Amino acid sequence: MHRRTRDPRPVTTPWPAGTLLGRLQPAARGVLLAQCRLQRFKAGEQLIRQGGSDRHALILMSGQVKVALVDSSGIEVVLAIRHRGDIVGELAALTGEPRTASVIAIGQVTAGIVRWTALAELISTDGEAARELFRTQAHRLEWANQRRVDFAARPARLKIARVLADLAAAVDSGASRPVRVELKQRELASLVGVSLNTVERALAWLKKQGHVQPGRGAVTVLDGAALRALSEADGSNP
Repeated sequence: MHRRTRDPRPVTTPWPAGTLLGRLQPAARGVLLAQCRLQRFKAGEQLIRQGGSDRHALILMSGQVKVALVDSSGIEVVLAIRHRGDIVGELAALTGEPRTASVIAIGQVTAGIVRWTALAELISTDGEAARELFRTQAHRLEWANQRRVDFAARPARLKIARVLADLAAAVDSGASRPVRVELKQRELASLVGVSLNTVERALAWLKKQGHVQPGRGAVTVLDGAALRALSEADGSNP
């Protein structure tokens, strides 16, 4: 059974700037958080199930989740990683259509459950909140499109460097300290769209450059700025 509590605990650190809660103005953020019913999830637990018909969104209060789907052959495909301050499951909540992917906890996660009726009311009565929610969708689509462009002709290790740099920046936008990215190597392979062997070779190379430290179930980004610069370098000489 999940542990539940009625109201979100006060947050003492700023919400990450690129997330929905980080972009909302305090008044709109307060209204949204007031609608949340907290629920805690263990590592590997599903917050949302692919194909489900339930109608609620979740605001991530702590921890990280992966958004993944299982294709017709039974293979799990990791689509994205979401972090503290992000919203997940909002489209199916608002449209009433079946869930197109699962959301799974990476480590322990606390999330605020928001009923679709509360989310719809917020959108209809608060133009700023509606704009930020639409911006969230636009940014995710832009990121997916840009990733396709970036990955089209780049060496695999630069693709992996780019994804790790993005994930580290989502945890620590200043990239001023080592950041632990809670992602297994097979999950990283699925997210980037390469083989596990390719990820292993790329991480070994990135470790040799002093940018990352692979570990069990995670990769620590040692120098986010250097990894970002590497990921944006010309890939003509892999």
